[in-house]
Amino acid sequence: MIPLFLLNWRVWALLGILVVLGGTHIKAYQMGGDHEVATQAREDAQIAKAVDAANATAAEAIAKIRPKYSTINAEVQREIRTNTIFTECSLPATSLRNVNKALTNGPETTGDSKLPEADKTE
Repeated sequence: MIPLFLLNWRVWALLGILVVLGGTHIKAYQMGGDHEVATQAREDAQIAKAVDAANATAAEAIAKIRPKYSTINAEVQREIRTNTIFTECSLPATSLRNVNKALTNGPETTGDSKLPEADKTE
């Protein structure tokens, strides 16, 4: 026995419409993906052309560079500071005095050149 709703033409029409709509959506989805792949390929090709053109232009510019060698015969000019005082220094006053003292008197040395013994605390 065949159910009554299978004999109704409206059920078959609705089923046909659903199948057609599903097929068109699947095909549109596939075509949309293909379109994106093609668009990306075109953009990649344009980027490659631009990079090649930029590299060629840079290579031509580098090839045109010629070094110029010359000898300079001039008197050597020097500025020697004999009394250096740090006026714009942000050191504390005691450190500033120590730096100025070291610059004027030279390094302080100990006569024996040995390190002091470590404190033994137990």
